[in-house]
Amino acid sequence: MAKTSVKINVPDPTRGKTRLTWDSTYEWTVKFFQEHPELKVGVEIGVAGGQHIKALVENTSIEKIYGVDPYCGDCWDDMKGYFDLDTDYGGFDGLYVEVKEMLSVYGNKVELIRKKSLEAAPEFEDETLDFVFIDAAHDYENCFNDIGFWHHRVRKGGYVMGHDWDHAGYPGVQKAVVEHYGDKVIGVPGPVHVWYVQV
Repeated sequence: MAKTSVKINVPDPTRGKTRLTWDSTYEWTVKFFQEHPELKVGVEIGVAGGQHIKALVENTSIEKIYGVDPYCGDCWDDMKGYFDLDTDYGGFDGLYVEVKEMLSVYGNKVELIRKKSLEAAPEFEDETLDFVFIDAAHDYENCFNDIGFWHHRVRKGGYVMGHDWDHAGYPGVQKAVVEHYGDKVIGVPGPVHVWYVQV
């Protein structure tokens, strides 16, 4: 008997905008994780429209990724140019529901945690993650704190990574990363804008 293909109608919370904006980043991170198949379990801090998680789960051997994002106004000041939250989604609750629905097709491979970075970090024991990807608030103080909250959750040999390296709009990110890691960090300039360090 011939197999029937079933098309699942998955919503796109970014309406195509964000996916196109960060294609270079997603292509680079997908390749990085394909070259490091030992990285199985990790956390992304700052989920936004969920397209980065979607790209990673569909194209790499990651077995579990937690997405941490509070979906609240005071945490999203620098995202206002990418999302018209009220018009498109009816606010943060609407966007969260749509992202959750979009990622639900991956079953237990993806788990969203609707909390701030500081609140979510204690839910993970030290050295239990293979990687953390930090892409939340892009100011110096928040980025510096996010690295501090999450660095010790990553096992020896794993990676702490993040977005917006060498980004003219967010100079605080690079400053915070260099203060933590000095010359151990590897930065990939635009249009990729990714930084990473092996723990």
